[in-house]
Amino acid sequence: MVTRRQLLATASGIGSVGFLGYLLSRDSDDSDSSVPNESTPRETVAQPTAEEEVEETEEDPDISQREDVVDIREFGAVGDGTTDDSEAILRAIRAAEPGETVFVPQTDDSYLLSFDGSGDEVALNLGPETGLDGITIAGERPAEGAQTLRVEPGSYDASTFNWMLKLRGDQVIDGLTFRNLTFDGSRPPGDGPAGADGEESLLGVLLRRGSANGGHDITFQDCVVRNCSATAFRFEESGVVCERVTARGVGRHGFNPVAGDTTVDPGFLGKSIKAVDCGGTGIDHRRGTARLEDVYTENNRSGNKWKHHVERLEVRNHRSVHDRNRGWRSNHSYEEGDEVPETQHIVMDRVFVEEPQISGIRVSGDDTNIRCDFNDIEVRQTAVTESLGGIVFSRDVETPSRTSNRLIVVRTDNGPGVFVGDDAVLNVGTFQHYANEGGPFKAARGNLHYEEKANVDPGRNVFGTPGRDTVGAFTE
Repeated sequence: MVTRRQLLATASGIGSVGFLGYLLSRDSDDSDSSVPNESTPRETVAQPTAEEEVEETEEDPDISQREDVVDIREFGAVGDGTTDDSEAILRAIRAAEPGETVFVPQTDDSYLLSFDGSGDEVALNLGPETGLDGITIAGERPAEGAQTLRVEPGSYDASTFNWMLKLRGDQVIDGLTFRNLTFDGSRPPGDGPAGADGEESLLGVLLRRGSANGGHDITFQDCVVRNCSATAFRFEESGVVCERVTARGVGRHGFNPVAGDTTVDPGFLGKSIKAVDCGGTGIDHRRGTARLEDVYTENNRSGNKWKHHVERLEVRNHRSVHDRNRGWRSNHSYEEGDEVPETQHIVMDRVFVEEPQISGIRVSGDDTNIRCDFNDIEVRQTAVTESLGGIVFSRDVETPSRTSNRLIVVRTDNGPGVFVGDDAVLNVGTFQHYANEGGPFKAARGNLHYEEKANVDPGRNVFGTPGRDTVGAFTE
């Protein structure tokens, strides 16, 4: 199993071979793994090539019979879309030993998760009484909908809190992996955005803060959370990796890392993640540290943001399309007495924001200093409503002095391409601007420094940021 620590050490991602190939690769030296075709005399069967061996083992019909596999069907799971499979799945997980895989077979219908309507319910509650270290919970095939865990429509009390999957941080969870799973909240048509705290109604996946205070090793690979009335993923402690993961059509945030601890740094690691059509933000980073690599967000009602409780946020290779509000923005909402870092570190590297509703990016300090690496940024076609420019730097924000970075701002209506104000300093190597209604930039009590400035449109998506179908679940 590829651990989170290996991911952080390499910082380059890992290859997923799918559930069947993953399990059988552990017995690759088994001389009996290849079985001749019964229609061919045994003595004339040619030795298979390495590629043929891989293809054959991936189709092994007896995978559920392996000793290191716990099949949820053996505990009563049906997957017919009408039988409540919640308890059967829980029993299978609780029966698994470290190093074993809880096997979720592909079905034509879904595995139903049902509530009794009492409120404050959890369909899959993985608390401290459940041994989770070294356990993999995996669907049979890496495809959306192949193994779907779906909430029974209307079975939960929509006026209070409910969760599809809840992990409790009362003890450190070391080596838990979810793979090849689709979580569907059966969000009713016309359901509006969830409440302001992001948890009303039905939330998808939650890691609840507990006495362990972070330091987990939890990985989601090739997973989708869709159609929940509230947030898709909320992580309140450090130690979570999402690799090739999608949040779609939820009523609140797509990804909501809120780990205040720095036991593991970064507290949240997102590699090849996607958030689309969310009723809140695509990504709402509230506390601690996070690193996001290869990201696509689209049509999220509140764009993407970070709060001033955050110590560090790194965003590398991100494309934001028609996020309603801003592609990225700093958010100043916090209560009196909240701890905020004296200096906040923000990295924006190869970020393309197109067609935002308000502005492309806003970086604004408030009771904290922001040191921002701002490298290879493109903002295109923004209305600049309720904003001072396509890109806004204000209130004690400063970028490093460098000559290699590049800033492109094209077609901002109702304002300049860049606004720099209130003691902010923006250093740019090459500044390219084109057709910005309020001019290329405006500096009001702030400073924009550049080595080269050109009135030119260099072309769309200059830095090669991801497309909608190139990142997220099942895209490898």
